[in-house]
Amino acid sequence: MSLTAWAVSLTLAQHLWAAAAPAVRPRNVLIIAADTLRADHLGLHGYKYPTSPNIDRLAARGVVFDRAFSQGSYTLSGFASLFTSRYPEQHGAVNKRTAIRDSETMLTEVFQQAGYRTAGFTGGPNLALQYGFGKGFDTYLSGDLPRQLDAYIPVALKWIQKDRAKPFFLFLQPQDVHPPFDVLELPEPERDRWDPGDHERTERFMGTFYFFRAFNGEPYATNKPEPSEWLKKEIAAAAKDPRTGRHMASIYDDRVAHLDASLGRFFAELQRLGVMEDTVVVLLSDHGTLFGEGGKFSHSNHMSTHDGIFHVVLAVWAPGLAPRRVGSLVELVDVAPTLLELAGLPKPAPFEGRSLLTLMRGREDAPERPVFGAATATWNDSGEIKHYVRDSRWKLVSEEPGGQTTLYDLAADPEEVRDVSADHPDVAQRLSGVLTRHLQRLLARPD
Repeated sequence: MSLTAWAVSLTLAQHLWAAAAPAVRPRNVLIIAADTLRADHLGLHGYKYPTSPNIDRLAARGVVFDRAFSQGSYTLSGFASLFTSRYPEQHGAVNKRTAIRDSETMLTEVFQQAGYRTAGFTGGPNLALQYGFGKGFDTYLSGDLPRQLDAYIPVALKWIQKDRAKPFFLFLQPQDVHPPFDVLELPEPERDRWDPGDHERTERFMGTFYFFRAFNGEPYATNKPEPSEWLKKEIAAAAKDPRTGRHMASIYDDRVAHLDASLGRFFAELQRLGVMEDTVVVLLSDHGTLFGEGGKFSHSNHMSTHDGIFHVVLAVWAPGLAPRRVGSLVELVDVAPTLLELAGLPKPAPFEGRSLLTLMRGREDAPERPVFGAATATWNDSGEIKHYVRDSRWKLVSEEPGGQTTLYDLAADPEEVRDVSADHPDVAQRLSGVLTRHLQRLLARPD
C-alpha cells in the first residue's frame, strides 16, 4: 500500500473511531532510547548495584517487560526495526552501506499524519538522515557526535513547550552508555563507585574501539596499523586478567548511574510542567554490550547473538495503566503497534509487530511466541549474517553463508558457550524449521 493511500485510510479510520468513541485528548508519546543499555545492569532487573534508582521508581509505576529482545545487533538495524515494525530482512538497513527502504512506513509518519508534533534528538552516526530516520519528524537533530542525555534535556523541554495545544511524539537517543568511553568525562565523585580497584590498565583502552577489536581477535580498521609488540602484550595481559571484565563493567555502571540521574532531573521537570500526567513514556534500548561473555568485549564487531547484545530494556508507563511485570517474550517490532493502540490509531498493514497492550493488562501468552533477530557486521558486504530464534529455554543460531547451526540450552548454559545440537537433535530440528519458515515468510511478503 502506498503512503498516500494509507494516509487516506488512516484519515477515514480516525473519523470512524472518533464517531464511535467519546472524545479524548490524544496522549503525548515520549521514547527514551538509551543506546547500548543492558537490561541486566538495572535495578529493576535485579542488578547487584544501585545504578538506576530513578528508572526503577518510574518502572515501579509502569509495565516492565522482563524478556524483551532486539531484532538487530547494532544501532542502525535495531532502531530501524523499532520505527518500521519490520525485521532487518524487510527494512534493509543491515550495515552502514544500506538504509531503510523508501517504501517503509515509519511510526513517526503515522503520528505526524494524525496531527502530532514530532521531534527527534539523537546522538552518534547511525541514526543520521541518510539512513532514513528523518521521515515523519517535524524536527530532527542528528549527527556524528555522541551526546549524553544532559545535552538533550534543555532542548527537549524548550521544544515541548513551544505548542502545548497539540499532542507530541518525542524521541530521544542518549549515548551515555555507548562505548568507547571518555573516562574523564564524569565528575570524580561519579567514578569507581562500585569497583574502586586499580583501573589503570583498563582505562587506557576505554576511549577507543581499537582495543576491543584487538581483544576480540577481529580485523583492524584498514586505515590503522597493526598493533605493536608492546600493545599486543598489553592486550594479552588484560585478556588474562580476571579483573578486566569487572573493571570495564564498573566503568559502564558509572555511566548508567549518570544517565539515571539525568533521567531523574528530566522526569522532575516534566512533572513540574504537568506533562507526565498525559504522556506515555517508553524506556528502551537498541542492543546491549559484552563484558567477557563468550570471551568478547564491547559489541564484538556486532556479530554476536548473545543475550548480552539482544536482551534489551523495555518499560512503559501510561496514564491509567496498572503496574505490572510481563514475563512473555516480546520484540522491539512490537513497540510501534503498542504505541498506536494506546493512542487510538490504526496499525499500518506492513507492520510485523503485535500490540502488547493485552499483555500489559495482565494476560500472558499461551502458547508462548518465539523471538527472532539477526547479527550483521557494521561494514560487511560479504553477506555474512547470523539469524537467531529464541524461546524461553533454547536459542538456535544459523550462520550464512554456510548454513551452520548452533543450539544453546539457556537454562543450563546462560553464557552460551556449549553447542548442544547433537544432544538435542529434536529441538534443533524444530527450531530450525521455525526459523526457516519465519525467513521464508519475510522474504515472500511483497510489501
